[in-house]
Amino acid sequence: MLKTPAMLKTFDHLLFHTLPGETAVAYAITFLVPLIGPLLFLRFVGMKGLRNVLSYEAADTPIHRLDPRLKLCYPILIALLSVLLGWAWTYALFGLTLVPWILLRPSAIRLRVLAVIVGSPALLSVWSQGLYYTTPNDHLLFVFPVTMAWVGTAGLSTAGLIYGAHQAGRVLVTASAALVLVFTTGPSDVVWATTRLFAPQRLGLAISVGVRFLPQVFERLNIVMRAAEVRGYDFSRPEKWWRLGQLWDYGRRMTRALPLLTVPILVGSLRGCGQMALVADSRAFGVNRWRTTYREVAWTRNDRIAVVAAVLLVAGTVVVMAMGGGRF
Repeated sequence: MLKTPAMLKTFDHLLFHTLPGETAVAYAITFLVPLIGPLLFLRFVGMKGLRNVLSYEAADTPIHRLDPRLKLCYPILIALLSVLLGWAWTYALFGLTLVPWILLRPSAIRLRVLAVIVGSPALLSVWSQGLYYTTPNDHLLFVFPVTMAWVGTAGLSTAGLIYGAHQAGRVLVTASAALVLVFTTGPSDVVWATTRLFAPQRLGLAISVGVRFLPQVFERLNIVMRAAEVRGYDFSRPEKWWRLGQLWDYGRRMTRALPLLTVPILVGSLRGCGQMALVADSRAFGVNRWRTTYREVAWTRNDRIAVVAAVLLVAGTVVVMAMGGGRF
């Protein structure tokens, strides 16, 4: 049946000009829209995809062949520059951080997963700031009714969305640069780089543990879920998201499964920490202030090009700040 203009006008009146309708829209804006990010993550990434992305993949690309010290300093430098630059120039910096990804030539599947991982937090940041960053003279796209006073916001504001877009640029820049390090640098290279940069040994160990063992956590979660399914537990997601009964049953099943999943993962992580401590003791970790190594890395043309690019990037940031494009 076709909807006539009168029916659409009546629907608009019930939805946006009555207290129950405004309350329903406010609930959707506050609670349903933020769920889009996790749903996109589950749909396009999942635990298996996240495990594959947050792991080192050996390849013969110009970025893989760079000195590990340069790759370790790269996300630190990019994060500092994003803080100094204004929001418009931060997005220009984000465009420059895509150059290493072009040289890496990731597959379409990995590129889609990376886009969801990087983009979802940025979009959620924009939406959350739109709800809770308001000014006295701000224009509200949607005013929350009195029934939503308990959430602590007057509504969805344009100033908040703009401010969230400013902050999202820094999230995109930092995530893009950090994933380059994770994707192209092995744990042993991270330890070697921190040692050669005269950083504390514990810092190198912490970074290498995070790079190495975070993917293993998701792998263990996948193994535990498969083991529970073999024993008859159902982790299947609803086929249709609008069927509230299936969503409620799925939420109930996942809530009941939390002890089944978290306890084995926690026990396995503690055992892994114990084994790692034994390995560190057997190699006399922390006995001397500086560790020695037989490994020698000779700089190549790619390393020199990377250093020149970093110097030009810093010089460009200084020029932009002198022109008034910085935050200070």
